Amino acid sequence: MSAPTRLESALAEGRFAVTSEMGPPKSADPSVIAEKARLLGPVTDAVNITDNQTAQSRMCPLASGRIALDNGAEPVMQMTVRDRNRMALSSDILGASALGIHNTLCMSGDPIHIGNHPDAAVVNDIDTMALLRLQASLRNGRFMNEAEEELAGEPPHLVIGATAHPAADDPDVEISKIRAKMEAGADFFQTQLVYEPERVAAFMSRLEAADLPALPKLLIGVGPFKHLRMAEHMRDKVWGVTVPDALI
Repeated sequence: MSAPTRLESALAEGRFAVTSEMGPPKSADPSVIAEKARLLGPVTDAVNITDNQTAQSRMCPLASGRIALDNGAEPVMQMTVRDRNRMALSSDILGASALGIHNTLCMSGDPIHIGNHPDAAVVNDIDTMALLRLQASLRNGRFMNEAEEELAGEPPHLVIGATAHPAADDPDVEISKIRAKMEAGADFFQTQLVYEPERVAAFMSRLEAADLPALPKLLIGVGPFKHLRMAEHMRDKVWGVTVPDALI
């Protein structure tokens, strides 16, 4: 068993964990990731490596994550179910752990039609709940197949992440989803960017009062707007992000 990751240790100790995000390049140039990793590594517990975000073909998060690790940043490898079936996802998880990438984040993926290959086939062999269960099964030494086949050797060391939506219209439904994700194997949760802190505070109060097996470990997304156009894009185009008019 490998040593706990920095993110894993921060969450276990109840510290305020800080993560950032980097998008791999639309090229085979490793210097893009290396430079970002050298900047972000010293000031974060981990850095999210996106998985073809906005449905644009980019360097894969597995290779990008290893480059980041080699340059001082601990990766959280995002994994979407949009582009790969359960066999490919299982292979990537095993390979990532073998290469020292142990933090993951399970996601659906942005709609294919908004990207640079709008006619590509959408796989969606499994959904994100099944991906959580798949990772938990591998962590426990078994493939998630009909035979529940045992791995032939050491299981992967995984710190499994899922998404949460504290600004959801129905907080009780969102809390039920968080409960289900925890039961499926999620160790921590990350949110979209949040621009209404009062809604997050109200959601956290309801979460603390909910009958959950444990208080979920949430990483709340925050980020500045570079310009007005970005704020309007986030408000109008990005699912799960609410931008109050007062900020526009």
